[in-house]
Amino acid sequence: MTQAASERYTRVAIILHWLIAVILIANIVLAWQFDEAKGLAKFQLFQIHKSLGITVLVLSLVRLGWRFVNPPPAPLASMKAWEKFASLAVHLGFYGIMIGLPMTGWLMVSASPRNIPTLLFGVIELPYLPFVHGLAVEQAKELAESFGEAHEVLAWITYGLLGLHVGAALKHQFIDRDTIVSRMIPFLKRA
Repeated sequence: MTQAASERYTRVAIILHWLIAVILIANIVLAWQFDEAKGLAKFQLFQIHKSLGITVLVLSLVRLGWRFVNPPPAPLASMKAWEKFASLAVHLGFYGIMIGLPMTGWLMVSASPRNIPTLLFGVIELPYLPFVHGLAVEQAKELAESFGEAHEVLAWITYGLLGLHVGAALKHQFIDRDTIVSRMIPFLKRA
């Protein structure tokens, strides 16, 4: 591996990063439409939302596996200790979100006494998680509400992490003028 290659993420990591980012943002936009949608339109929005969420879960597990086999580049020597800590915390937070958001959604759907099936992209039926599905109605309602609340809290944490992540990228590109952003956007050079 050349020095330049070891200073940036692998192509696979870059593709997974941007694919997950686009799907995650699309899912946020879909979720913002839930309150206005009615009837079949609302049902379809939820089906797409759940399909995209499970896609994020699968891609995130692939990305995590890839990261174990292909470690990311080391932090820049010029970064301060607090920046390295913040970067690690935000990245760990994103992995928690990318796995936790879909899982709490899947748990919520599985626990719900409504038994509304999830058809991934209208084709594949997502199974219910057996340890929370088919419980007594009151227990199922309580669990579904708890998982729903956790899902909502994680969504709010996602907004904060996105703000920190984008803000840090802008700082590195336009204030520090270093190579951090070009590690994930290879055609981009220092500002």
